Amino acid sequence: MRDKYLYFGLDSAASESFDNTDCSGAVTLTLNTSNFDDPTPDGINFIANGGLKVEVVANASHTFGTSYADVNTTAGVTVDITRSCTYHATTGAISITLVASDAVDGFTGHTSDANANDFTVTQLKPYLTGNGYVYNSRYLQGMHYESTTTTELHFQGKTGDLSDTGDASDVDTITVTHGLKKHKEFMQELLDVIADDNKVNGMVIVCDDMPTNGSTTLTTQNASAIASVAQTATAS
Repeated sequence: MRDKYLYFGLDSAASESFDNTDCSGAVTLTLNTSNFDDPTPDGINFIANGGLKVEVVANASHTFGTSYADVNTTAGVTVDITRSCTYHATTGAISITLVASDAVDGFTGHTSDANANDFTVTQLKPYLTGNGYVYNSRYLQGMHYESTTTTELHFQGKTGDLSDTGDASDVDTITVTHGLKKHKEFMQELLDVIADDNKVNGMVIVCDDMPTNGSTTLTTQNASAIASVAQTATAS
């Protein structure tokens, strides 16, 4: 039986709305630590590397570059305009490139009616401490009923080792919230994946609330109705 790496995405994606945005000139959407996440992401390539997406509710007066030819830009439809955006390395500012500057990937909002320009910025990848964890399945020590809708998984601590005397060190606990009294279904789904090398070789996404994947679960049927996960650690 090969090692499996179990991924737990612990946080829902941060999101911030920018309604009624003035698009009469240069357009910058600056993430706010109160409305998005604190801190905001760092790194000029955060958007380019798939960390965020920027969407706009299309309006008849919006102009899209030629690369949007196969995209539905009908008024009222939410359109992903991430390709039109760049990110500042430190300030949380997102600049939207206008069609006048980039006829291929640019986007231009309604220049005379701010009410027609409603944007949303959504996180796609973890970047904060605790956004996500990966544990090797070989260190899964056990699972147990915690409440009618939660099961606890106990792992040997990911930052702890066995001492010279063989005494156990840190214990990390993953609490999985699932459907009412679905403990057995969840445990079976997880152990079936761990035990069967034909199902997966490498990383198993147990639950991921980031919008890249939606809420990913172990099986297509999602018999255990996984809703969310949380992590706690007992320090040595």
